[in-house]
Amino acid sequence: MQPSRAELARTLVSSTTPATVVAEDLSPVTGVRHGADDDGRVLLLCHRGDPLATGPHDVCVQIADEPPLPFSPGWGQVRVSGRATPLGGNAARTAADSIAVTLPDPDLLDVGHHTVIVEVVPSRVTLLPRRAEPHEARRPPAPATSGWLDGPVTDGSSVGRHDELPIGLADYRSADPDPVAAMERPFLVDLVDHHGPQLYPFLRRQLVASGVDLPADCLPCPLRLDRYGLLVSVPDGDATACYRLCFTPPLDGQQDLLDRLHPVLFHHRCDHH
Repeated sequence: MQPSRAELARTLVSSTTPATVVAEDLSPVTGVRHGADDDGRVLLLCHRGDPLATGPHDVCVQIADEPPLPFSPGWGQVRVSGRATPLGGNAARTAADSIAVTLPDPDLLDVGHHTVIVEVVPSRVTLLPRRAEPHEARRPPAPATSGWLDGPVTDGSSVGRHDELPIGLADYRSADPDPVAAMERPFLVDLVDHHGPQLYPFLRRQLVASGVDLPADCLPCPLRLDRYGLLVSVPDGDATACYRLCFTPPLDGQQDLLDRLHPVLFHHRCDHH
């Protein structure tokens, strides 16, 4: 399993990565802070007097994925087109609460004064994938090999294509942002920097048990993390292949991830007790 286009879009819209907002009657605005409500409406955090806060506009909000590690593939860019309208009163305060879930910005305390929240109601949502480096491995799914990993499987996401991929509005509204997206970068950095001796052999055992032929000195490297699993890379001749090791069942939150990985990363400590 892997994130759907709609889930990727909702995750990017709910991320802390600044957006670029393009409107026909305005110059493009970069570095826009944002959040989203439960239905996926984009909530832009603006200052009073900003062009976006002066009145209704038809806009396109663009938010690009930022890979967590220098060698990680990117998922591309979500584009949400729709009508942008400044909010006031109770609607603005409710929107501020929604933004604060993922972006507890101090300016949210000033909503109604110097801070204006602009709501974008989606009329069209697309995903523009970015080419994956390294390339994706083309291997069939393998049976489950442990209680929380399944794989490897072909990472058949839309990465690697260059066309803008439409996302149905109903699918977009009903999708949920990834519950571990906020911890992906610090978690992977911590794994690589501090837990390599435990993690790399474990990932290798999972791949070998699933039928991947790896040289004795080959250690997989984690690239991406989401609720459905880990994307890992392994040397493949002169290139690099990607495999997805899937969580079974998918993660339901950050604590679930920590609970499942604790025996892997700290089993050597438990053995001494």
